[in-house]
Amino acid sequence: MPTLASCGDCVDAEIFTQCNRTANTCTYKTASGTSIVNSMDPGERSIFRVAPTNGTVHQIASTSRAYFSVFDFLSVMQTEETGLLLTASECALWFCLEALKISVEDGRQNQTRVANHSITSLAMTNSAHGAEHVFINIPSNLNTVNTTKYAVTHEAMLALRNFMASITMGTVTTTLNTLDSSSDWVEAMWNATTGDLNQWISTFAASLTNEFRLHGEVTGSSTKRYDGAATQMTPVVTVKWYWMLYPALMILLSIYFLFHTIVACSRDGVRAWKGEVLPLLFCRVDEGLYERGRDGLEVPGGLEKRIAGERVAMYRSVEDRGWGFRGVEEREWDGVQSEEDGVENEMK
Repeated sequence: MPTLASCGDCVDAEIFTQCNRTANTCTYKTASGTSIVNSMDPGERSIFRVAPTNGTVHQIASTSRAYFSVFDFLSVMQTEETGLLLTASECALWFCLEALKISVEDGRQNQTRVANHSITSLAMTNSAHGAEHVFINIPSNLNTVNTTKYAVTHEAMLALRNFMASITMGTVTTTLNTLDSSSDWVEAMWNATTGDLNQWISTFAASLTNEFRLHGEVTGSSTKRYDGAATQMTPVVTVKWYWMLYPALMILLSIYFLFHTIVACSRDGVRAWKGEVLPLLFCRVDEGLYERGRDGLEVPGGLEKRIAGERVAMYRSVEDRGWGFRGVEEREWDGVQSEEDGVENEMK
């Protein structure tokens, strides 16, 4: 989407030096007029000056570009290690049009500059409007509407020029142990000269662009052309049903096995009487086992003490087909196990 924006640029400036041996001073000056007067033997001292100018590379009076600030950086640094160091730059800020690609991800807005355009024309005052700087010959890649006019009034331009001139004027003086600056704005600019000036001016311009977008006036235009699409991440539960079939299949198999067992027992005529008490009253007990346990009937826990550890086997009498229990010695136990298997088969 297109927007009125701020663009910036910094270029190296030429420095002219003129020394007066009588006064023991040297004057360092840029082509646009910014100057510093310093001693010919300053010792460990540096002076930094920023001042608004009319510009040489970027001329503030240009009618084809809407400059609202042009200023010089001039630095004179003297150290024992490096000697005399002179640096100067001319920086400028102007109104431009920018095409922005804006996206929001995880609640954070991201914007990328796609293209920009800076050509303007100064339209003088008439009955329809006051003097204004109008953007002309806008390229198609800025995605503007043909009927939309992008402009900055001349009154707003003058007000912004006066404000920028007030904050781009001052001096920073440093010695071995002291730093003296005329304003926080100027000290911040002095700090910027130690890095990449173009990166600094680009960041400065971007912050001004955000201010223009927040406080600029939009009249008689529709924003539907620049409507975008938004997507929202939503948690989704995906069920893999073939895994759900496993527990369901186990339950169905267990139910089938239960009913199959019930039906099989009912058809074979088997009575599940081992869980009842009454059938045991009709079972005989071996005489030897009976004698060992008889005295325990009159003592609490007597039966458990006397015969709880006895090995017994269930048998069926050949004469009357009655059921009974008899004691079994340890050496007979293996044979009894085989006999019990036969008894169980006989019960069936």
